[in-house]
Formats: sequence, C-alpha cells, structure tokens
Amino acid sequence: MSKAEITDIIATGLAVLAIFAQVLVGLLALLALLALVWPAARQVLRDLRDALAGKEIWLAWVVAACATLGSLFFSEISGFVPCRLCWLQRIAMYPLFVILLVAALRRSTREAFQYAAIFPIVGAAVAIYHLYIEAHPEKETAGCRLSAPGGCAVKWINEFGYLTIPTLALTAFAAIFALLALGWSRREPSLRARA
Repeated sequence: MSKAEITDIIATGLAVLAIFAQVLVGLLALLALLALVWPAARQVLRDLRDALAGKEIWLAWVVAACATLGSLFFSEISGFVPCRLCWLQRIAMYPLFVILLVAALRRSTREAFQYAAIFPIVGAAVAIYHLYIEAHPEKETAGCRLSAPGGCAVKWINEFGYLTIPTLALTAFAAIFALLALGWSRREPSLRARA
C-alpha cells in the first residue's frame, strides 16, 4: 500500500469521525438552547450529563489524541508542510493532549475546564480564520504564503467536499469544548466539599 493510499484512508477515517462529532456537537448545542426555554430538554441534558459523568474528560482526551496524532501523521508521514495557521492550531491542540490526560487520570473534571477551556476557544478562532483564508486566498498575508508551499490557502485534503484540515481542527476544538462544558456543568461533590 502506498503512502498516498494510506493518507487517503486516514483522511477519510478522520473525516467520518469529524462528521460524527459535528452531528453530536450540533445536537448538544441545540439541546442546550432548547433547555433555556423547555423543561423537558433541560431534563434530557441533565440525563446526558449524568450518563457521561466522569467520562467526558476521557472523551475529550480521545478527541485531542485523534487530532494530535492525525496532524502528526499528515506532516510527518504524508509530508504535508504545516502553514503558520496550522502551527497555531497545533499550539492550541497539543497541550490539550497532556492536560486532558492528567485531568482524566486525576478525575478533576471541573478543574480541567478551568485550565483547558482557553485552548479550544483560541484554536477554534484560528481554525475559523484559516477556513476564511481557504475560501478567500487573495486575503492571505505574505507571512502565510511563505510559511508553507502554497501558503495557508492550500487544501491538503478535501473530504466529502468540505472537510479540510482546518475544518477537522475546528470540529475537534468544538467537541473538546462541548465535552469540557458538559463536565464543568456537573456538580462534583468532592469540589463542593472543598469550597
């Protein structure tokens, strides 16, 4: 099997996971909005939160691990040269791999939100800007154009007509933030007792 074939398999696999995550994050966001005005939605959200109790940080870590390993695969094995914006997204994602693992091992869900929440917010903002540059290459700065072959507007992958690397990153950041927020919203007796 050639490197290109392996890259296609990995890209398609990550794209399928991203679509799954997009659907779940979208449903969770819709449920959170409905919970503001509809008591039944509030109860469903509580039930979901309780069902995931203690698992949300592990799930967020799995997302961070997939994103980290995927980005390393694309650059180190597939030979995709990360642009400046890709590096900024990596800077936001890679610490999450470690922070979320430590938080999951320590079972400190609410503390994980305090320490980790800024990373997916910043990473998502960079990914959104990167998507804008992909859609409008003429807006690309000289720094971006020089940072990688073809600059930041190059679409190294384009799965299902819309899933590029920054879209995968944005999806991962959104999923991580949603899982962190879900865990943070749960009341942990150990933390309440400390307060």
